[in-house]
Amino acid sequence: MRREASVFRAMLVLGLAPLALSAVAGDQSQWNLGDFSWVKRVPAEAGAAPNAHPLQLSADSIQALLLPLRTRVDGQEESLFTRGELKGLASALSEALALAQPSEDLVLVSSVRRGRTFSRAEGLTARLFVVGGHLQIIVHDARLAFMDRWLEETILPTFVYGSRQGASGVVLQAPGATRRRPDWLALPVPQPMPQPMQPVAGPEPRPLAPPGPLVASVPAHPADLEDEAKARRLRTLKRLREENLLSETEYQAKREAILKTL
Repeated sequence: MRREASVFRAMLVLGLAPLALSAVAGDQSQWNLGDFSWVKRVPAEAGAAPNAHPLQLSADSIQALLLPLRTRVDGQEESLFTRGELKGLASALSEALALAQPSEDLVLVSSVRRGRTFSRAEGLTARLFVVGGHLQIIVHDARLAFMDRWLEETILPTFVYGSRQGASGVVLQAPGATRRRPDWLALPVPQPMPQPMQPVAGPEPRPLAPPGPLVASVPAHPADLEDEAKARRLRTLKRLREENLLSETEYQAKREAILKTL
């Protein structure tokens, strides 16, 4: 009977998440990533300064920040997260940061098999928030072994996410990070590139006419100016005749008078 119960519990772990861990449809305070893996928005710890939330930070940026994190396990240094583990976590954290309020932290539990063949899944618990242009991560458990007890007795641990108030036994390190405590790192958030100013649309500029030949300015002779004036008078007379504003007799008489002065 005990063997059958253990098999039944194992089937639950492999195929079905407990109902207590399922987020209510439409509830954006929790992102379920699998059995015993989730991200939550929770009230910030008492006395904490307001966080720089909400924040738009892409999943790729979060993955790049968290992937270099390392910890010590049984005296050996290894990656805090696996690459496959971070794919789902980074997307959930990106969405959660975009919705989180200044009075909220993010907490996570991530349970995966971590490198050893036929090993049980081990849990990782952490608290995250953004302050001072840095993504703060406090890890309480880097390798929490709880699966055997769950399979035998269906008892889950009380997950603890890390706290500003007291350190856990986890030791973290990452290049470029600021170590607040052994279990607490501050990771610099990449700043968005400034967008170039867009030119204001205006009227199309008119094409410039090609420059003409340079002509030296020569003062006009008085006789030339007088002849030009007479030519204008003749053109005006012709136009008036064509428009029937002068009779033929009037036109010829005035024309003859101008021509005699040339």
